[in-house]
Amino acid sequence: MTRPPAAYLGTHITFATMHGKEHLAREAFRHILGATVTAPPDLDTDQFGTFAGDIPRILTPRDAARAKARLGMQIANTPYGLASEGSFSARFGPQVEQMEILLFIDDDLGLELIEGTLTTSPLPGGSTIATPLRASEFARALGFPAQGVILQSTQDGHITAHKNITHLDELQRTAEALLANGSTVTVLPDYRAHRSPSRADTIRTLCNHMAKRLATECPQCRTPGFGKVDVEHGLPCSHCGEATQVIAADIHGCGICPHRARIARTETGADPTWCDYCNP
Repeated sequence: MTRPPAAYLGTHITFATMHGKEHLAREAFRHILGATVTAPPDLDTDQFGTFAGDIPRILTPRDAARAKARLGMQIANTPYGLASEGSFSARFGPQVEQMEILLFIDDDLGLELIEGTLTTSPLPGGSTIATPLRASEFARALGFPAQGVILQSTQDGHITAHKNITHLDELQRTAEALLANGSTVTVLPDYRAHRSPSRADTIRTLCNHMAKRLATECPQCRTPGFGKVDVEHGLPCSHCGEATQVIAADIHGCGICPHRARIARTETGADPTWCDYCNP
């Protein structure tokens, strides 16, 4: 089954979120596709895991996004679903790696698409604190209250996340009470979309990419959603000409048929720094 060019004109697409992500998708999906994006009521996405660790995240990012989208589609009784999943990990010393994916499902077509990004987060990781004053100092450095924070307390191996703190005096009082009962207390950036402007910007960008992708038909079978599915490494070294691991081209593909297209990147040669022959 394929659709005409205006494949999603007039459709209602469900964004499986309890943190306002539907607002990040609405403009792009309305202007580019003519579609309406809403969030279903009474949806608990925390059941798939939380950033603060009070509910473990046991699924892969794609599986978690798929589970969220499917639950939202079930509640809203719609064949179209969106969900995003983010992860933050300190792999480069003080720097935090941010991975974000946006998944779209069209059950009418049997279509599942992914847009994703891997960047360095502008937010540092958490800080274990010994005084209430240190909690407020770290929060201010993060950009609190515009950027939210979570107090994570650990006692006897049990993790509790204290969320939705919106004032410094509330933060200090909560930290003081937790420290007084012997808990280990860590101040974490609140990465939930409605409490993290930088993450919201990332999701908004992915929503724009997804809307544009859904407006792009496969040249072969006319199915919407033709876009990047892989990359090709091997850009030649600008000094010796040998292949490197630098990306040479993007591979665009269809979510239904096997059609693929190679889109060369603008760079014609890789810096010798990345060459195994010039810089072994």
